[in-house]
Amino acid sequence: MKTKKNLFVILLSLCLVASCVSKQAPKKIEEPNLSEKYIQTGESYESQGRLQSALEQYELALTVDVDNPSALAHKKKVEAALYEIARQHYEKGLALDEQGRYDAARRQYLSALQNWPEYTPAKEKLSPGGVSLNSKDYILHTLLDGQSVSKLSLIYYGDLKYYPIIGKFNNMTDVTRVRAGDQLKIPVLSGLTVEDLQTRYNAYMKERQEKREQQTAPSKPEVVVPAEPEALPQEPDQPEVPENIQAPEQPDVTEPSDVTEIAEPPKETEVAPADVEESTPVPQVKTPTDYDQAMTLFQQKKYGRAIPLFKKAQAEDPDNAQINANLFESYFQQGLIQFKKEHYLDARQSFSSAMQYNNDDACNQCRTYIKTCEDTYKEKHYNLGIHYFGKEQLKRAISEWEQVEEVDPGYKDVQSNLKKARTLYERLESIKQSNTK
Repeated sequence: MKTKKNLFVILLSLCLVASCVSKQAPKKIEEPNLSEKYIQTGESYESQGRLQSALEQYELALTVDVDNPSALAHKKKVEAALYEIARQHYEKGLALDEQGRYDAARRQYLSALQNWPEYTPAKEKLSPGGVSLNSKDYILHTLLDGQSVSKLSLIYYGDLKYYPIIGKFNNMTDVTRVRAGDQLKIPVLSGLTVEDLQTRYNAYMKERQEKREQQTAPSKPEVVVPAEPEALPQEPDQPEVPENIQAPEQPDVTEPSDVTEIAEPPKETEVAPADVEESTPVPQVKTPTDYDQAMTLFQQKKYGRAIPLFKKAQAEDPDNAQINANLFESYFQQGLIQFKKEHYLDARQSFSSAMQYNNDDACNQCRTYIKTCEDTYKEKHYNLGIHYFGKEQLKRAISEWEQVEEVDPGYKDVQSNLKKARTLYERLESIKQSNTK
């Protein structure tokens, strides 16, 4: 009987403490005005012409409040503007392509995709013939005397019309400005493999060598068959020579032949196969660099895998500003993905890492996200602690509040709530142990 009274007293005190902590658990974990803060920030970016940043803010607002009409309207308006900007960049790229200014055209297509990542025509221009400009499927060809980019197109693809693909793949501004000794990357087109390109190269070099041997081989002289000599006029009868007079001896001279004797042609000098091999440049299959692999992963939005490769590339080329920009963008985009998945502390770390690679206005945006990550994380777990405490799930409430305390010990009433929850939990555990004895 005494035990029942003790349990009743404990339960009564638990309910009283619960009412002290919170009379009612909040309906929403998120801060009520959080979506409005995102919208206000987005409007600020939009007025500055920073449409991409504005769109991100509106999307964050919609993660908090899916049906927010203001965020939906703003998002639709910004997306329409970004699509139009992408179309304009694409049109400029087409004009530059026609002029043969491939590098400038490529920048326009990239700008189109930066504003609208799913702008298909720009993607197709950046992947001519189905070839990605960052593809690692290619072989290296060393130009020989008399070879042009058009000639390479004919050798490897069987048609001259594919020369722009080679030009764009090598970021060439003028495909006519090449010379012997230059190395060009020959990409694999749809339906081909690296082995196919190698086979075609070998066939071309074999044919080239055979032609060279034919040109250098000595030609056999023609044997001239003399024509029948014309009948000579008959000589007058020679006077008879008296027997006592001897005819003069004929000199010992070999009579000339009617056919000119042909000298034996010199023997051909055989060329050892090894010598031919050494003089013929052999294309090499290039192993993709860390940077190439990182860019491929970056374009696939696999930022976590791209980052360590970008760092290795940076260690080899520490002054490369482009690698710094890639690292910033990788960390920043990774942070956005983590935030949307509600991995707030991971997102905070990603935004903090992004700040190491950018010191301009983008860092202010990172700071905003870092604060938002912390505030959202603390509010979420603080409210969950109240929710579990109200349901008398003390262990789970303590776990939630401890997570808040670890980030910000002074946040709201987290320490006093923890003290009350731990005290009650210890008392209940003590009663359970005493009852089992």
